[in-house]
Amino acid sequence: MHLPRQILLVEDELDLLECLRAYLTERGHDVFTASTVEEALRWLAHVTPDMALVDLRLPGGSGRAIVQEIQKRRLPTRIVVTTGCADLELRRDLLALGVTDYLFKPIQLRELQQLLSSSLTASPGSPCAPGAASS
Repeated sequence: MHLPRQILLVEDELDLLECLRAYLTERGHDVFTASTVEEALRWLAHVTPDMALVDLRLPGGSGRAIVQEIQKRRLPTRIVVTTGCADLELRRDLLALGVTDYLFKPIQLRELQQLLSSSLTASPGSPCAPGAASS
């Protein structure tokens, strides 16, 4: 399985953003971070990531705008939505957007690793929740 090398990470919770950035970087990925829709769209103007981890609720807009931009440009980017909401209506909305991969918060690193590659042994599943990253 092809491991993503370039990952766009979009998250407004800065502790979680840093925790995930460190985790992914330690595993050899090039990580581009954004905490707003505008920052993410600026990255997409310059890079074509293999994967995008996109929080749905962001300041100044919705992660849906990022998903729609990736799809509009027909980028070969695997989209993974992160959210704290696990209702059936949201799952239907994500499927309508063409998103089949999602992680619920608090994000379990084991689940993230499984999304990155099904051929690698998953890391211990400690949650990567706000405040978990060291300062």
